[in-house]
Amino acid sequence: MNAEDFIAQLVSETGLTQEQGITANSIFESTFLAGNKNKDFIVQQLMERLGVDESQANLIYEVGVGILATGILGKLKKRIFGR
Repeated sequence: MNAEDFIAQLVSETGLTQEQGITANSIFESTFLAGNKNKDFIVQQLMERLGVDESQANLIYEVGVGILATGILGKLKKRIFGR
């Protein structure tokens, strides 16, 4: 999944503007996602840079991680099963 696809899906699922989607994407791209500590950091960054509350930032985080996980699983399935 490329950045444009990620942004489009994130915007679609969260109601963010395109500009906010681009900003959220840059936060995800610049932060290693593993670990709860990074989740807290990403949520904080989303709150500060997008001007959203903690609940909305958590939703954006969860949707973003879900999109990324789906994209990674899709790539693995293609490699393993050739589909």
